[in-house]
Amino acid sequence: MSQPLDACNRKTMTQSSWQLVPRQGITCRDLQVSLGQEREALRKAMVAAAFLPPKHGRYPDEDDFLTADKSTFIRVRYESGKVSDIEFLAGDLKYQGIDLHRNTTFAKIKRQFKAKRLTLRDTQWLGDGQDCPELAINIATRDDVGGDGDGIEWVILSSSFN
Repeated sequence: MSQPLDACNRKTMTQSSWQLVPRQGITCRDLQVSLGQEREALRKAMVAAAFLPPKHGRYPDEDDFLTADKSTFIRVRYESGKVSDIEFLAGDLKYQGIDLHRNTTFAKIKRQFKAKRLTLRDTQWLGDGQDCPELAINIATRDDVGGDGDGIEWVILSSSFN
């Protein structure tokens, strides 16, 4: 069974991983989603990388970026026209070889974080999930948000992480 394709690598048509850059954003090859990035520049870059153009959503201060096959889903929120939050909802996201979203569970992430001396704590800035202060992210499981299981529902980076 083949893995879904991520848009950031459409030229070679193989699966690509997004990489977490703590306190800055996420990258996939030359494509970057960065805290503080201008909204219009990000929209152009994402569409050029084969993401569907964002539709007018229910909230005027956010964009949903999806690949055509829906294998990658990134929600971005803005303040004053600049990226303030990056919510990774589907796809392959890694940090130093640790799977943070696809093909993992929270129990596995917890073991791998402990081995790298990264801490997890009950969230102090969102309603659900665990925070990793060293990486300035929040990770929530499906169970945390009312679903079933230890699979990852989201990984969120924010300019307001505390």
